[in-house]
Amino acid sequence: MSNRVIALLAIVLALAVAGLAAAQRGRGVVRSQLVWVDRAGKKLGAVGDLADLGNLELSPDAKQVAVAVLNDATGRRDLWLYDVATGRRTRLDENVADENWLIWSPDGRRVVFNSQRTRGLDLYQTVSHAGERQELLLADDDGKWPVSWSADGQVILYVTSSQATGNDIWVLPLSGDRNTYPFVKTAAQENWAAFSPNGRWVAYSSTESGQAEVYVTPFPKSGAKWLVSRGGGFQARWRRDGKELFFMAPDSMLMAASVNSEGQDFEVSGVRALFETHFPYAPYHAFDVAADGQRFLVNSLLLAPSGPTRVARGF
Repeated sequence: MSNRVIALLAIVLALAVAGLAAAQRGRGVVRSQLVWVDRAGKKLGAVGDLADLGNLELSPDAKQVAVAVLNDATGRRDLWLYDVATGRRTRLDENVADENWLIWSPDGRRVVFNSQRTRGLDLYQTVSHAGERQELLLADDDGKWPVSWSADGQVILYVTSSQATGNDIWVLPLSGDRNTYPFVKTAAQENWAAFSPNGRWVAYSSTESGQAEVYVTPFPKSGAKWLVSRGGGFQARWRRDGKELFFMAPDSMLMAASVNSEGQDFEVSGVRALFETHFPYAPYHAFDVAADGQRFLVNSLLLAPSGPTRVARGF
């Protein structure tokens, strides 16, 4: 099981290369839907139609959700903004490049996303309206995935990859000279970084123990760390009051950890399983959570009587 999780998370590295498009075209049809469920996994409603859906990210007011949708004609992903209430969607831009990851600013007015227009997956910023002018933030040969925006709006965390150390977590300041710097960079694979609501902590996954586990470390300088998951975990997300951390277990169960993020030390008081998920892709965020932690928007495969219709764990 641990080897499986490591392999799944290592697949994120493949998103940066052009071979992704060919792999997607040759993989066969994958169709899933965004489904609202409660803490027991009971379906409450759906957003939009069936499609080959990748990463998803709810806006801060939960009125929109950004989704990376496979374009069947190009074999690349396009970013779409869905209206959560109506399911109507608007494409972020008409660029033909692969664009597969987006995060919202704390006030919901801006977005940062990646786009493979030149050498690597570069980072761009724009207002959260389709067709607006886009500002290039960071460009180089590496793949980059924006994963979290600080509550004060000053910095973002992004995951990048290198031949030397694999996936690492870096910081990009959004003011001043914008000099980037590594936050967690080791020989292990670090992914899924997420700022706590109060900005004091970062949850992330690391394979340093031999399998992917969820840890929490202080910000702005990483130091001591606290283990949240036991037996594997990735894709951590915070409840908006900072009292819970949600993450995926290796068996696709959505887990909830009760935590205290207000003290000098971080505290984990218990972890329990909520419900089983059936998501199509491990490298993409499979879920997001409403502010109160009572509802989850899950990228869910339709279930046949014998189980999922198609589970594509990798590319």
